[in-house]
Amino acid sequence: IMLISCKQFAQQNDLFEAQRLCHEKKFDQSIVIIDKVIVNPETSGDHSAWYIRSYAYLHYFKQLGLEKYSRTDLIDTAVASAVYSIKLDKAAEYKTNNEDLIKSSAASFYKLCTTLLQDSLNSPRSEAYYLKYKKYTALINPEFDFKQKDLEYYNTTGSLFADMYMKNNFNQKYGDIAKTALLKVLEIDNKNISANINLGILYYNQGATLMRMMDYDVDLAELDVIQENAKKLFKQSLPFMIKVYELDPKAEKALESLQGIYSALLDEEKANEFKQKKEALNKK
Repeated sequence: IMLISCKQFAQQNDLFEAQRLCHEKKFDQSIVIIDKVIVNPETSGDHSAWYIRSYAYLHYFKQLGLEKYSRTDLIDTAVASAVYSIKLDKAAEYKTNNEDLIKSSAASFYKLCTTLLQDSLNSPRSEAYYLKYKKYTALINPEFDFKQKDLEYYNTTGSLFADMYMKNNFNQKYGDIAKTALLKVLEIDNKNISANINLGILYYNQGATLMRMMDYDVDLAELDVIQENAKKLFKQSLPFMIKVYELDPKAEKALESLQGIYSALLDEEKANEFKQKKEALNKK
């Protein structure tokens, strides 16, 4: 943390005390004092006071264990304080230091969002934290291109929840989260093979799940509804798998899926075509 001139703040003992506590990593104690400093008329307009506040809040957050997941307000306060310090700092004395705090705050949100992706109950919070990461990154780098980060985040989300969908007896909630994420990937890059194949498999598995319901005792009226809905899902799967095949004709998963889709749609000619292509690929 940057040292503050003793001459400049000779009468401002609370400010020095807050700084000293930060040096000793007693950030929770520093926060109590610095929050008084920034409302004191003598120091409320002091950019260094707001910088110390940002530093104390962010590093207190980093000291927390599992509790940090419910205390992201500390990061928000750190960013708001750094932004205000920059505004007050006409000579840009602390500009680099404040920007570093904002970068670190954004990185903290990114780490949180990727960790929460492993927890199926926290998908909305994960995305909220990812959006916070983008918001705070843009504060100091408005020209930053988030395309690659978006592809990475939403592809990872889609893949994880597609896997959860299949491992949890085709739980519809997981399937819907996966679809939403993967469609966001395709909005950015419609040639993304991973997103296309995962969406194709999702729709195909949903159709196959419905078809398995036909093995149970259902009346004819219900049977027609199941068949029609399954058919719609297979048709929804088809363009994604065709796209994968166009991008990579040797993608075995695409060939296998296209064979299954056309077979389910009772187009045996096309099903046999992709069966032969898959067999020819395996002979090489």
